[in-house]
Amino acid sequence: MLEKKIIFPISRIHNPMLLEAWLEEGEIKDAFISDTLYRGFEQILIGRSAMDMPYYTQRICGICSSAHAITSALAVEQALGMHVPPNGLLIRNLILASDFIQNHIRHIYLYTLPDYFRGPDIGPFLPHSEADLRLSSKENTTMTEHYFKALEVSRDAHAAFAVFGGKAPHGHGIVPGGASMEVDADKVNRYRGYMMMILSFIDDVLLPDVTLIMERYPEYIDLGKGIGNYMSVGGFTSPEGSTLFPQGVILQGKRESFDEKHVTEDVTNAWYKPHGPLHPMEEDTVPDRSQAKGYTWVKSPRYRGQPVEVGPLARAVINKEKVIGHGALGRTWVRALELKKIAETTLEWLKRLEPGAETLDRKMEQDSGVGIGLHEAMRGTLGHWISVEKGRIKHYQIITPSALNFGARDEAGTRSVGETSLLGLKIQSEDLKEAGRVIRSFDPCFSCSVHIIDGEKTRALKIQV
Repeated sequence: MLEKKIIFPISRIHNPMLLEAWLEEGEIKDAFISDTLYRGFEQILIGRSAMDMPYYTQRICGICSSAHAITSALAVEQALGMHVPPNGLLIRNLILASDFIQNHIRHIYLYTLPDYFRGPDIGPFLPHSEADLRLSSKENTTMTEHYFKALEVSRDAHAAFAVFGGKAPHGHGIVPGGASMEVDADKVNRYRGYMMMILSFIDDVLLPDVTLIMERYPEYIDLGKGIGNYMSVGGFTSPEGSTLFPQGVILQGKRESFDEKHVTEDVTNAWYKPHGPLHPMEEDTVPDRSQAKGYTWVKSPRYRGQPVEVGPLARAVINKEKVIGHGALGRTWVRALELKKIAETTLEWLKRLEPGAETLDRKMEQDSGVGIGLHEAMRGTLGHWISVEKGRIKHYQIITPSALNFGARDEAGTRSVGETSLLGLKIQSEDLKEAGRVIRSFDPCFSCSVHIIDGEKTRALKIQV
């Protein structure tokens, strides 16, 4: 007989996530992952000035705000026929890179590693989960010291963000037409100083810590595999048009070029007015909490009708980089390597900045049009699809990385990558710690996944933990 276990909320992620796992003799046979909070951003944006989109969309999330800023700016620029100067492109890369860096450091130390070591008897390490802890007392102490050091280093990354972004999070630097900050030697040197400190931490602390965890928990390098489909839309574009992250899709082992025309969403099993697969330019967001089949606020994004994994692992696979595994710690390892690669590349972008050269071009070819912004974010592929009429937003749809990884089942009943990754997992802990390790390896951000609560129609939710 199947036994149902529920965890709500899953701790150490962004926003309320619920896991409903069905176990047989300690093995997960089925799983449903739900986001329980509706926010309504796609509706909030309708009728507002297109030029303000980077400011509004950054408020979707505080941990990856610049990713929404750059993706919305790309969509607006395409819709209105705007062009970005080379200096503007480089500054955008530097802002987003520093945001990637603070996110990856925080994800690794604050969200992932506490599943594998025992912290002290203080918050935020209480209550402890005593299941499956393999580090020595000395190693636990060292890991705790590095945990708190990571907070300082991630703050340095946000300080680097603010050099060209004005403040962090929700910066002012990325705007349609380029970047709002000018370039001077002081900004370049300050940013470089932060990056040199961050690179020392990555080499001397972070990479050895991740290596230690992999040595003590080798089975988790492959435990929690997805389905083997991967997607990246590319990102960090140079003035010449090359990208640090390439575009590409791998479906059932076959590699192909990415084409956004094959992207769809359906809401058969989500809390919206039902519809089957629709391209983002054709769909709307109509919430319906009474939808009989619904179990989450996250829609079902698909590529060619198939779920795809997105994020650092997908980027590494598509870029044919070294991958040691495709499970929980396999994802953490490539995230750590990507972190170092991005930090090193910022030093090259700094060299290419031209003090005094323009960073912003506000000229527009038209005041109406359709735009698609696509860029890799910290957790994977991010897309903004917009329609602009006389400078105002007429249509806005967003597909986020966590929606791609953790969306609802589609009209065919196909599970998301995240739900699939839990199948077959052997559970020995009362708190489903093993499932938590897998889920957190994706770095889920449900703040982004659901884009207001109706106070008159709230209801109590009985949860068993």
